[in-house]
Amino acid sequence: MAPANKQIHICDDWLTVDFSDLETIYGLCDQIRGDTHWMEVVGGLQSVAVQFDPLLLMPNEALALFEKQLASYAPTTARQYSEIELPVCYHPDLGPDQELVADRMGIKPDDIAHWHSGLEFTVTMLGFMPGFGYLQAEDTIPDIGRLPQPRQNVAAGSIGLIGHQSCVYSFDSPGGWPIIGRTPAKLFDANGQVPALLSAGQTVRFVAIDKNKFEELL
Repeated sequence: MAPANKQIHICDDWLTVDFSDLETIYGLCDQIRGDTHWMEVVGGLQSVAVQFDPLLLMPNEALALFEKQLASYAPTTARQYSEIELPVCYHPDLGPDQELVADRMGIKPDDIAHWHSGLEFTVTMLGFMPGFGYLQAEDTIPDIGRLPQPRQNVAAGSIGLIGHQSCVYSFDSPGGWPIIGRTPAKLFDANGQVPALLSAGQTVRFVAIDKNKFEELL
């Protein structure tokens, strides 16, 4: 159960509270997301944040409501998470940092595809931009770190890896994660019934494809 005495941080029209486990974060977000007092409910890696409209709700009223929701929160049955397979092309043209990652891993660049596609990841959160997924591997992976100089443009679908954390870029954007491949899957569709392809708690497996298949699926 989420303790009622958790410290809540107030910043303009946001309230945030820290938690140490993702299950509580996911569960609390599920419980309060339908409350119309909140304009947005966002689960992070170690926190839950809610946004309110200060024209409709005074900060002290928002705080009192959030404290009440924390006090009444109780985990329900275990959440059922979906699984998804993402096709990924590990051709060096689409994974320009394979040599760097392979060197940190102590493996050959040609082994990146087999190694990475054999891992199981969990989506811990979406952030940075719509549909951008942060993923965490079940296996222990050495720290790889960010690039010394971020790129001005990373292509949508690029798979980044800095250690046990990986990411999938949903749009072309600047970025500093080492890139090892790219998926042709569309990660965000503003017109879709569910705009983001990925969701927190989801299990992700990467399936290696060749460059011809990648171009066919674009």
